[in-house]
Amino acid sequence: MALSPAVARDPYHSRQISCQGYLRQDGLWDIEAAITDTKGYPVSFYDGRNLPEGEALHEMQVRLTLNSQYEIVAAEASTEHSPYLICPEIAASYQQLVGIKIGPGFNRKIRELFKGRAGCTHITELLGPMATVGFQTISSGLRKRETAQPAVGERTGEQSRLLGRLIDSCHGWRSDGDPVRVQFPELYTGDTATDS
Repeated sequence: MALSPAVARDPYHSRQISCQGYLRQDGLWDIEAAITDTKGYPVSFYDGRNLPEGEALHEMQVRLTLNSQYEIVAAEASTEHSPYLICPEIAASYQQLVGIKIGPGFNRKIRELFKGRAGCTHITELLGPMATVGFQTISSGLRKRETAQPAVGERTGEQSRLLGRLIDSCHGWRSDGDPVRVQFPELYTGDTATDS
């Protein structure tokens, strides 16, 4: 269902965030993200620079390389456009992500590492969606590599752990829903007597 029609309005701020996941030829996974902010009006900076309407106020990019155990093995960040000339200096700090595993506690860890002046708000903001895209990229990629869906009771420990995290994580993955009933009957909690 689409949103209702909008009232007449003028654009003031636009933010675009994109995330992509890739399988590399060496078997590792690259997760890339970018954030771009623009204004619907010209901006003047403290140092006398001027930004025309619609040009990038913020533009940051991040690449995380992960192994199949969701561990970050390489990290790089870049600031292409920012309101302050010192902003790009912090990008190298994001190499601290190397060795961290995407999973429980990841968001807490990045908040600790890049709190306040130790990080860039915009780069740090990208890491949450990147973790989700990383999880979806690797988990679906590993499933795609399998020749067939394992039979009930034949899942590996890693597969069972991942399923445990998905079940009841959202409306679509609810334990009494049809997707779980069909794909993972051993985890289904609905009433099979009344299901058709």
